[in-house]
Amino acid sequence: MYIQSLRLHDFRSYRQVLLTPPRGTTVFVGENGAGKTNLLEAVHLCCLGRSHRTANDKEMIRTGADTCAVQVRVQREDGVDTVGVRLFAAPEKKRKLLHINGKAASRTGELMGHVTCVMFSPEDIELMRGAPQGRRRFLDMLLSQCGAGYYYALQSYNGALKQRNALLHAISRGEAQPSQLDVWDEQLCQAAAPVVRARQYAVSSLCQLAREHYAHIGGRDNEVFALRYTGHLAESAEPADDLRRLLQARRQEDLRRITTTAGPHRDDLLLTLGEQDMRAFASQGQMRTAVLALRLGEVDLLTRRQGETPLLLLDDVLSELDAGRRTRLLSRIHGIQTLLTCTDLSDLTGGQPDAVLHVKLGEITE
Repeated sequence: MYIQSLRLHDFRSYRQVLLTPPRGTTVFVGENGAGKTNLLEAVHLCCLGRSHRTANDKEMIRTGADTCAVQVRVQREDGVDTVGVRLFAAPEKKRKLLHINGKAASRTGELMGHVTCVMFSPEDIELMRGAPQGRRRFLDMLLSQCGAGYYYALQSYNGALKQRNALLHAISRGEAQPSQLDVWDEQLCQAAAPVVRARQYAVSSLCQLAREHYAHIGGRDNEVFALRYTGHLAESAEPADDLRRLLQARRQEDLRRITTTAGPHRDDLLLTLGEQDMRAFASQGQMRTAVLALRLGEVDLLTRRQGETPLLLLDDVLSELDAGRRTRLLSRIHGIQTLLTCTDLSDLTGGQPDAVLHVKLGEITE
């Protein structure tokens, strides 16, 4: 898969942009705050229907504008796909309009698989040391791009979880009976099974792929990177049955805490180096290398599932890597259409980009 064209209208710092990047590596170079990341964010928006750095869509609309639009056109193995997203500032209007090949899409899930990307950003370091929620989101976004089925399965689970927690609150106020939990327990168990199985498969595959990438980029044979799926159902062969038993055993605790204490919404990833938890001792360079290994493993996994390579978006990836790791990383992305941002072209020593574009205050020049 590769981008034929990328169009922006009143998006972030850009009034009007048309880019036609080459099939290899395109580098956007400029000072901090020049607008380089905005270009990658626009592609991410078309792939997943959301920004990678804000939950408030209005922040992506250029100051003073009422609406913004992004459109990306990609060449795939089976033809050309065009995806467009329009956002609105006015509260009385629909906040987001989606278009796929000229036709309106009513749900974000319909975007999945048309334009696929993997993105590294500086915020990704939180995958290593942040809360479990960020690592679950990483898995969910990967699996949603593998197939819309997972996206809808996760929505079903979250809907059942929301209803069960609402019922727990009603019981705590004396407005419902604990026996009413039986119905939502069953709904939750059935919805959890496809989510857990997909996560089990993804982590098992990703562990081997990411380990190989870490060894190549890190250049140290004694550093063995691994990840493991953790949670109540992480090793379950029958997630629905096992969760049903867990919910029964924990019912009194759930009633006391007024929340559901077991299920895939509590899952996590354990990231280790040499069998030690990376959060406890890993350096910044090791953490960044591990995240890059995860992202490159994600590229491999998506390629396996979809039969073609996704787009690769690398935001400020080189600044905190030593020269050896930078060179080995750049050699690893050969053959993948990559959009890469940096502040200094000297960071690209050892690489051979196909295009270099200078970004300054929302303007792009060769």
